[in-house]
Amino acid sequence: MSATEIKVPCGDEKAMRALIGRQVRYLGKLYTVTDVLAEDDLLILSSHDGTGVQEDCYGRPSRMVPNQKDLRFRDAEQKPTCVWDDLVFMDGPLA
Repeated sequence: MSATEIKVPCGDEKAMRALIGRQVRYLGKLYTVTDVLAEDDLLILSSHDGTGVQEDCYGRPSRMVPNQKDLRFRDAEQKPTCVWDDLVFMDGPLA
Protein backbone atom coordinates (compact mmCIF):
# COMPACT_ATOMS: atom_id res chain seq x y z
CA MET A 1 0.00 0.00 0.00
CA SER A 2 1.53 3.31 -1.03
CA ALA A 3 1.58 6.60 0.86
CA THR A 4 -1.04 7.97 -1.51
CA GLU A 5 -3.41 5.08 -0.66
CA ILE A 6 -3.29 5.57 3.14
CA LYS A 7 -4.08 8.65 5.17
CA VAL A 8 -0.73 10.15 6.11
CA PRO A 9 -0.75 13.00 8.67
CA CYS A 10 2.38 14.72 7.33
CA GLY A 11 0.51 18.00 6.76
CA ASP A 12 -0.81 18.11 10.33
CA GLU A 13 1.89 18.85 12.90
CA LYS A 14 -0.34 17.89 15.85
CA ALA A 15 -1.10 14.50 14.27
CA MET A 16 2.59 13.97 13.53
CA ARG A 17 3.51 14.73 17.16
CA ALA A 18 0.92 12.14 18.23
CA LEU A 19 3.13 9.51 16.56
CA ILE A 20 5.85 10.03 19.20
CA GLY A 21 6.14 6.95 21.36
CA ARG A 22 4.55 4.58 18.84
CA GLN A 23 6.34 1.35 17.99
CA VAL A 24 7.08 0.83 14.29
CA ARG A 25 8.77 -1.72 12.10
CA TYR A 26 10.98 -0.11 9.48
CA LEU A 27 12.76 -2.30 6.94
CA GLY A 28 12.36 -5.33 9.19
CA LYS A 29 13.67 -3.77 12.42
CA LEU A 30 11.74 -2.56 15.46
CA TYR A 31 11.95 1.15 16.36
CA THR A 32 10.18 3.74 18.49
CA VAL A 33 9.22 7.13 17.07
CA THR A 34 11.17 9.44 19.38
CA ASP A 35 10.76 12.83 17.73
CA VAL A 36 9.21 14.74 14.85
CA LEU A 37 11.11 17.71 13.44
CA ALA A 38 8.40 19.42 11.41
CA GLU A 39 10.61 22.30 10.29
CA ASP A 40 13.08 19.79 8.76
CA ASP A 41 10.41 17.27 7.69
CA LEU A 42 12.13 14.52 9.71
CA LEU A 43 10.73 11.59 11.62
CA ILE A 44 13.28 10.31 14.17
CA LEU A 45 13.24 6.60 14.99
CA SER A 46 15.28 4.99 17.81
CA SER A 47 16.31 1.35 17.59
CA HIS A 48 15.40 -1.31 20.10
CA ASP A 49 18.57 -3.26 19.41
CA GLY A 50 22.02 -1.79 19.24
CA THR A 51 23.53 1.41 20.48
CA GLY A 52 25.91 3.96 19.12
CA VAL A 53 28.28 6.48 20.60
CA GLN A 54 27.04 10.07 20.73
CA GLU A 55 29.69 12.72 20.41
CA ASP A 56 29.73 16.02 22.25
CA CYS A 57 30.00 19.37 20.45
CA TYR A 58 33.79 18.89 20.14
CA GLY A 59 33.52 15.48 18.46
CA ARG A 60 34.61 13.51 21.54
CA PRO A 61 32.71 10.31 22.39
CA SER A 62 30.31 11.23 25.14
CA ARG A 63 27.70 8.53 25.82
CA MET A 64 25.93 5.47 24.45
CA VAL A 65 22.56 6.09 22.79
CA PRO A 66 20.15 3.91 20.76
CA ASN A 67 20.85 3.81 17.03
CA GLN A 68 18.67 6.30 15.19
CA LYS A 69 17.18 6.72 11.75
CA ASP A 70 16.26 10.17 10.47
CA LEU A 71 13.55 9.76 7.83
CA ARG A 72 12.26 12.53 5.59
CA PHE A 73 8.47 12.19 5.80
CA ARG A 74 7.51 14.79 3.16
CA ASP A 75 9.14 16.25 0.10
CA ALA A 76 9.69 19.86 -0.99
CA GLU A 77 6.13 20.00 -2.36
CA GLN A 78 4.78 18.99 1.09
CA LYS A 79 3.66 15.59 -0.21
CA PRO A 80 4.31 12.30 1.68
CA THR A 81 7.54 10.53 0.74
CA CYS A 82 7.85 6.82 0.05
CA VAL A 83 9.12 6.24 3.63
CA TRP A 84 5.47 5.70 4.65
CA ASP A 85 5.42 2.59 2.44
CA ASP A 86 8.13 0.99 4.62
CA LEU A 87 6.65 1.88 8.05
CA VAL A 88 4.45 -0.64 9.85
CA PHE A 89 2.80 0.65 13.03
CA MET A 90 2.83 -2.19 15.57
CA ASP A 91 -0.32 -1.04 17.39
CA GLY A 92 -2.38 -0.76 14.21
CA PRO A 93 -2.58 1.42 11.12
CA LEU A 94 -2.90 5.18 11.16
CA ALA A 95 -6.45 6.36 11.81
